[in-house]
Amino acid sequence: MRRRVASRHVSLKVINEIMKKIRVKPWNRVDGPIYSLSTTAYGKGNLNICSYVTPISMKPKRYIVGVYKGTKTLENLESNPVGILNFMTDKMSNLVNLLGKKSGHKIDKIKKLGERIQRTEDELYELKGSLATVRLKFTTRLDGGDHWAWLAEVVSHENHNADQPLTLDYLKRKKIILA
Repeated sequence: MRRRVASRHVSLKVINEIMKKIRVKPWNRVDGPIYSLSTTAYGKGNLNICSYVTPISMKPKRYIVGVYKGTKTLENLESNPVGILNFMTDKMSNLVNLLGKKSGHKIDKIKKLGERIQRTEDELYELKGSLATVRLKFTTRLDGGDHWAWLAEVVSHENHNADQPLTLDYLKRKKIILA
């Protein structure tokens, strides 16, 4: 018995030493899905990349969506608080540079996306090939620092396919993002 306890104690000590050397911040250690939020205002649509997204309630179904300050997405939501949350697939990783690293204030992402999107009746856009889409009505927001945390009610949802989701780990492995 003592041997097991001793070896377990050594293992915990080794693990603790390893943990001290981990330089990745805790919030970057757990994998999470990547979404694109479609918004529109004054006839001008935009899509962005969202990773700060979480379901927050089962009944009624609601999400919290983090929206970076100073963005076209934020400007659109302030004028027209509706959007479509596109659940991205790993096949869409090539869109991260356009949707997440370029500003909708400077380029027309709708024009750049071309045939990869489908316009809805209310001038929002769905990414063709998404895992699923969730139509949201944004109700209130909380100042979260460099992001606004928006509470949004699910208006409708639709599953589209069974592909693999796009995740933070996938983007890190492919060196599309650094974390």
